[in-house]
Amino acid sequence: MFSKYDVYTTTQSIYCYPSSNVLKNKLNIRDNKLLKTAEEEITLIKQMELLKNPIKGNFSKAHLMNIHKFIFEDIYSFAGKIRREQISKADTMFYPPNLIDRQLDKVFAKIKEKNMIKETDEEKIFDNLAYVMAELNIIHPFREGNGRSIREFIRLMAKRMGYDLNWGNVDKEGLMEASIMSVDNYKVLVGILEACVE
Repeated sequence: MFSKYDVYTTTQSIYCYPSSNVLKNKLNIRDNKLLKTAEEEITLIKQMELLKNPIKGNFSKAHLMNIHKFIFEDIYSFAGKIRREQISKADTMFYPPNLIDRQLDKVFAKIKEKNMIKETDEEKIFDNLAYVMAELNIIHPFREGNGRSIREFIRLMAKRMGYDLNWGNVDKEGLMEASIMSVDNYKVLVGILEACVE
């Protein structure tokens, strides 16, 4: 899902070509529509690969970074790296760059502290998944590709706990709407996650 962010800065985005809003990319594409098409094609192949060979990890910050790196490394040099500028989407302002690391550490500490991966109660499992998904979304650690990376991370968490999620079970608009609403109440994602169970 290709998305356009507003950049909160008075200067040119450090991630875009001079005098444009096109993200600098390894394909040197200077047109947003062409970049969107290329990115969707490349990342779809990568996401299909992840279904067969998921990124291994212990559900840590490094695990999330490695997922993003794998999906986007053929397109962007910032793949797997925390963003360095303030961004927002519509009325949602994501975490400022200087707080991203600290907030991520809090989320991953909570995963360990609550021993989420070993949880067996179904209601708690989906509540935990919704919480982690909402928190990662509002942090929005990457300049582009947050949704795809976060969904893969959540898919792997669910799989470890015995649930196969298929994001294709919910429409993009519904998922987007729930993601926006989850800023105020993460529990709106519980129904979305349950609907994705195969």
